[in-house]
Amino acid sequence: MNTKKWCTIVMTLVLTFTLAACGGSDGSKNDGGTGTKSTEGESTEPQETVKLKFMFWGSNEEKKAIEGMVNSFNQSHPNIQVSAEHVPGDYNTKINTLMASNELPDVAYLSDSLASKWGSEGKLLDLTPYVEESEELQNRLDASYYYSEPGKVVGYATAAEVMVIYYNKDLFTEAGIELPPAEAEKAWTWDQFLEIAKKLTKDKNGKTAADPDFDPNNIDQYGFSFGADRSTWGPFMASNGAGITDETGMKYTMNSPESVEVFQSLQDLLFKYHVAPDLIQQKNMPDNYVRLQTRKVAMVIDGTWAQLDISKAKLNYGIGVLPKFKEPKTTYIAGASVVFANTKHQKEAMEFYKFHNNPEQVDLYKIGLWMPVETKYYTDQAAIDLWTNDVHPPEWKTAAMDYALNYSIKAPTSSLKNWPELSTKITPALELIWTNKKTAKEVLDELEKEVQPLLQGKYADK
Repeated sequence: MNTKKWCTIVMTLVLTFTLAACGGSDGSKNDGGTGTKSTEGESTEPQETVKLKFMFWGSNEEKKAIEGMVNSFNQSHPNIQVSAEHVPGDYNTKINTLMASNELPDVAYLSDSLASKWGSEGKLLDLTPYVEESEELQNRLDASYYYSEPGKVVGYATAAEVMVIYYNKDLFTEAGIELPPAEAEKAWTWDQFLEIAKKLTKDKNGKTAADPDFDPNNIDQYGFSFGADRSTWGPFMASNGAGITDETGMKYTMNSPESVEVFQSLQDLLFKYHVAPDLIQQKNMPDNYVRLQTRKVAMVIDGTWAQLDISKAKLNYGIGVLPKFKEPKTTYIAGASVVFANTKHQKEAMEFYKFHNNPEQVDLYKIGLWMPVETKYYTDQAAIDLWTNDVHPPEWKTAAMDYALNYSIKAPTSSLKNWPELSTKITPALELIWTNKKTAKEVLDELEKEVQPLLQGKYADK
């Protein structure tokens, strides 16, 4: 073979091996794409950013805090970016419209009744697989869970909120009355509460409602103030072993002797003993914290969320547990947070979901608006210290935290099916009690024929 031919063969072989080497040691082809390989064979190109939408309601204070939380999440999760939409108006109408047009956000607040309804209809993401692998999601307050069927979790309450008593300490001290109990085990009986409310109700001449010459037409200071909705009568009904329906949710029981006793007792506060302003009078009164601050009312029933406003007022106040009928109880009143089933990014949505109401990420707990839903923030002192501070009064631990952990029940709105329709019958009927048009028994007996045909049972629990 001549030299020229031999050189040609050698050059051909060299070129062949060179091209093979350029193809990569794993035999893959380099197709000129944008991806590159590291020495370990893993892609080093930037991951695609996942975009999520989050919708919520709330005051301007809550809006600022939530937007701060979202910004913090976005900075710490560069591959997940959340855009937040605050809805200041009719939230239910807005979210129902989005559901009808299939334009739902990935994560959102929902009212408790709507969360239960949509969860049972399969419109919310089944969180059970995520719960099974997350200790954080497993250890939450019992009343915070939403189920589509027994054992199948579709959401949690955004925060823990329960009903308590707030009071003006100075008015108690001046009257020589011991402060309201801050421990559920020491809760006043209803009769004890009534006698104290009488002593704290004064007319313009300084006579109390416990005095025989008290003038109920010229009251200067009321002993107590309460609203007319489920957040007031709900915990008292639970305390007396009463309910809107039986355990099945199919039989109306709001006219049981226990229920009648509760509503008649509340009506008597207004019109028999005159220790609380009626609904018409309340229309001309300011918010609860102002009522306390201006000494127009000595005690109010309100949710733990009111701590935010009350703590900012120039007021020497305290917090106590509700009076009881048979046993101490309070109502867990809170909206839900959910992930919608049609999200295209379940894993990322759940990452944000766990972040969005973490007390270590959201300052709404520290400023007094919210309480956490994870149990450790009630039982572990190091975790408690992360969200409680001098914004919360010394009795906060027993009167709010322990109360929520051990004595709270879910509001009927989260368990009864068809609640919006039931409410349209119940609310106007109860107005007859709050305006003294009829006795509690008359109203609740008459209400049966309106409510019974609408009952459809209860949503799953546990």
